[in-house]
Amino acid sequence: MPYILIRGNLASYGHKNPWRVLVSGLKAGDIEQLKRFACGGYCDDSTIVYLQHPCVILSALEVLGYKVVASSSTAVKQDYNEYMWTMRKEFSEPEPSIVVEQDNITNFSKEAMHMGNYQHSNKDDEV
Repeated sequence: MPYILIRGNLASYGHKNPWRVLVSGLKAGDIEQLKRFACGGYCDDSTIVYLQHPCVILSALEVLGYKVVASSSTAVKQDYNEYMWTMRKEFSEPEPSIVVEQDNITNFSKEAMHMGNYQHSNKDDEV
């Protein structure tokens, strides 16, 4: 399951763009869905900046299927606090490795049942 990190301030910086929310780890499809929100560009290859209140971005991410799993606060300066949220999104379909394991278990169960029936029928032949 993919995890993303969100960092933002709840108190206004007091200038043209009072809020800055950094979101790290979004997939291209999720970035496309969030295009209607004012964007301040990229910090690095995996972090995009939104010029919105954190609650707006957190709510939008929840609509996309993400759920908050952890949060923390760090006092960066005396006049405001920055907050960080970790969110995760469930896969809509099982991961391929899980499907393979389930298939292997199913095949093993069928083979075991077949072997049990084979051994049971051989015991009937001996009697």
